[in-house]
Amino acid sequence: MSHYLSRITVPASAAVCESDVMIAGNAYRDHRLMWKLFPDAPDAKRDFLFRAEQGANGHLLYYLLSQRPPQAWHPAVRVESKPYRPELDVGEWVHFSLRANPVVARPKEKGQRSQRHDVLMAAKTEAKGKGLSDGKIQEAMTGAALDWLTRRAAAWGLEIDVDEVQVDAYVQHVLHSKGRRMRFSSIDYQGMARVADGDRLAQALLGQPAAAPHSSLGHALGFGCGLLLVKRLP
Repeated sequence: MSHYLSRITVPASAAVCESDVMIAGNAYRDHRLMWKLFPDAPDAKRDFLFRAEQGANGHLLYYLLSQRPPQAWHPAVRVESKPYRPELDVGEWVHFSLRANPVVARPKEKGQRSQRHDVLMAAKTEAKGKGLSDGKIQEAMTGAALDWLTRRAAAWGLEIDVDEVQVDAYVQHVLHSKGRRMRFSSIDYQGMARVADGDRLAQALLGQPAAAPHSSLGHALGFGCGLLLVKRLP
């Protein structure tokens, strides 16, 4: 199965003219703009992951992993795309980055289905309940976010250097779509890691991590989360 890794630049002028996608919040806007890159299959299931970044001069910038080559939907939209076949060897060191929606499942009441909770908010609530100081609460939240990452790293074929991981850009998103109100959070991870299993890492980089407990790339995959990127270190 072919995959493509693309860099998409959307000038502010092109985004503004798509006023119908600008009204429901940034995450929903990004979601809609990415779908516009695949005009031939409006009823297809989502087969891409993306990440939004801050572009220059007011432009919107996206990194996109897809099974179909994206197509510019406006003359000013720039699509730089190439076939993507990640191959890394065991023992190589890489810089990794991931925007994720980390959640934890907590039972509501006995006999009821578990409910997903934001990992950081769950840690904050627990720490507040223990009467911890603000500094300790922040430490608990960061620790919970790191724990979510490190529990999954082996399934992605990575040995992460925990001391070199940055956890930042925590954002709570609220979306309004089709009369529904949706909420999710995202957090950015980046740091150094050693390749422990090249095949597992390749699958994770293609958005298809091994089917095992604590192996997923998180949730909110259609809203800019779950794209794992790595760069070899010199």
